[in-house]
Amino acid sequence: MKRRILTLLAAGALTALALPTAAHADTVTATHGPLSIGGYCSSQVNSTAWIGFYEVYGLNCYASKWGGGFQFVGAGSPMAACAHLMPGVTITSASRAASDALTCTGTR
Repeated sequence: MKRRILTLLAAGALTALALPTAAHADTVTATHGPLSIGGYCSSQVNSTAWIGFYEVYGLNCYASKWGGGFQFVGAGSPMAACAHLMPGVTITSASRAASDALTCTGTR
């Protein structure tokens, strides 16, 4: 009887060791303003861009205009911008936030 109990306990312990544990993925959410988006724009869309907005029609990049104001210099991808701004995070969504900011959500 003692032998049977020890065998069952040993088998249970080996089974517990063999079961893989689920990796815990952390959800990360961050909101990026126009200057942060501008960093993506300058790096990936147009080197003259320094500011960007996630507007109604998409993520747009702007440079300074002669005489003041902004000049459109290209459009970017919200998901690509999130990947650029959050290295090491697998991006799951990109959405427009207040003041034409970009909210990125992903897992680490």
